[in-house]
Parts: sequence; structure tokens; C-alpha cells
Amino acid sequence: MALDTNKLQGLFSRVVNNKLEENDGRDITEFAKRVFGDGSANPDPSMLHQFNNLVVKEADKVSKPLVTDMLGIFATYKNANRDQVVKYEIPTKSKAKVRWSANGSGVDLVRVEGKKFEIAVPQTFSTGFYYEPFGIVQDAVESTQKLVNDIANAKARLFLDQIYKLIDAAVTGGDIPAANILAGDNLTLAQYNKLASTLARYGGRPVFVGDTLLIDHFAMQQATDSTYKELLTDPVRSELLSSLNPTKIARTDAANLVNPFVNENNNKVELPVNVGYMFAGSQSQKPFVVTEFGGLRQMTEQAMEDERVKIKLTQDADVQLIFGETIGRITENTSVAL
Repeated sequence: MALDTNKLQGLFSRVVNNKLEENDGRDITEFAKRVFGDGSANPDPSMLHQFNNLVVKEADKVSKPLVTDMLGIFATYKNANRDQVVKYEIPTKSKAKVRWSANGSGVDLVRVEGKKFEIAVPQTFSTGFYYEPFGIVQDAVESTQKLVNDIANAKARLFLDQIYKLIDAAVTGGDIPAANILAGDNLTLAQYNKLASTLARYGGRPVFVGDTLLIDHFAMQQATDSTYKELLTDPVRSELLSSLNPTKIARTDAANLVNPFVNENNNKVELPVNVGYMFAGSQSQKPFVVTEFGGLRQMTEQAMEDERVKIKLTQDADVQLIFGETIGRITENTSVAL
């Protein structure tokens, strides 16, 4: 029999945020035993569904700052109800073009672009994973925290994976100009800066997003480049010496991409370490518009063979590439590897 969902949601919130009250540790452990059983009898399947609903709802809250902080670098982010019609404005890409003429000669009239609007069309994105129920019973507090955080990160990856797909398609289709693509062996800081100068023409300070190894590849060249090494300030030297994640490379900001290992040998990660992306810093011309409709949803199934709990996560969203020309992609073929 399912328990009071509102009270349980408060319990989950306190557990996940490390704000446990006097009996919370005991209560979450007792709830886990009811959900997954103690080995003496098969538990009620409806309680497993309730447990996963609570986990996913809490993970949705945890994911909000993860998603907005990540997407805020290169996307305009909106949140809407599932039945809501969302219209967003696409700002004019550049200043109005005019053509001057000498006195007495004709004047060519140039159209001044007006506002352009698009309607966000939701699509359903999904991912899935499984977990072992017995570990949750043994340490309910820590296991619940880990499960919630894993799902929150999975939601962030839903959007990030879609954005990478759109960038790759835009490169192939020419929506990202060839001048914005930097690929080769032993790429130099000078080549990096040339791409930064291209994107800086759209306004703002460009932002480079990549694995820490790729960021280090360019950041450390500031100490060896014949020009830049003479211009380094003490704060930059200190950052290069001791910072795990350098935040400045020449005339750009740098943002480290979270890229964990996916095996126990520490030789494989989720994303390529040698590929990074540079975005123009303009606040009015961010390349992507992301609209999230409703919240994260789940469907639960438990395998009869090994009793693993399988969860399918779904999220309705619209992800659109608007300004491909404000994106740069960097691929270092030889000098950056695990």
C-alpha cells in the first residue's frame, strides 16, 4: 500500500539536501525495506513505482541549476507547461545594412529586418538506466542521494547530447561556416585566438567549452608562446600553476565540461576529450533556444531474472539551433588523449 506522497517528498528532499531531521535516517531506511523487501516476501510493486516517482521528482529539482548553468553559456532557456504554446523571438542577427551614395545620385533602399518569431514544438527525449535494489536497503540515505544525483545528471545529458547532434549536423550541412571549424594536429594558441577573433565579432567575450585536457592544451601554451608569456599577469600564472580548471585562455573564458570515466580502468569517458566548442559571448544571439515542457517522467520495470530495477526517463522539450555562425568547433587530433 502506497504511503503519503507529500510527506515522503519532504523526506526525500531533506535526505538529498543533507538536511536530515531526527528520525529521517530511520524513516528512509524503513521505507526502502517496504519498497524492496527484506527477503521474507515480495513487496508491493506499486510502492516501487511510488519510490521511483519520488526519486525522479526530486532529481528534476536538482537538475534545474545543472541544466540552466550549463545551457546558459550557449542557449536561451525557457520552461513551460506541457500544454502551453511557446513563441520565441529570434533577434536580428546584425545591424541594419545601409549603402551611402554621393549627393545627386540615386539611393539603393535596403530592407531593415523586422522581428522574427518561431513556435517551440515539443519532442520527447528519452534515456534509461538500471540500479540494484539491495544497495539501497543497506544504506538508504547515501544510495538515495546517489540515485537522485545520477538521474539529475542524466537529464542534463539529455539536452547536451541533443545539442551535440545539432552541432554535428550543422557542421555537415554548412550552417556552421567552415571558418568556424578548427581541426588538426598540435593546434596552436595562435590558431585558437584566430577563431576567438572570428566569434568576437558577434559581440561579447567568447566562451570555450571542453574537456579539461583540451582546455589545458591551449591554456598552458600561454606560458610558452613567445608573445603571451611576456604578457602573463600574476593571477594568470597562479591559475596555470594550481587551478584544476583554468577559466581564462587568452581573450576567451573557459568552462570545463564534466566528463567522468565510464569504466573501472580509467581509460574511457563519456565524451571525446579532444573536441571542444567555442561560443560567441553575445547575450542577444545565443546559438540555441531550449524550451522544456513539463517535468521529467519515468516508467519502471523490474527484471524477473536478476531483480534489477529498470527506469526509462522521458522529457518533452524543443531544442533549436538558431545562429550556427556564432559557434566554433575545435578538434585536436594528436596532442590530446587520455
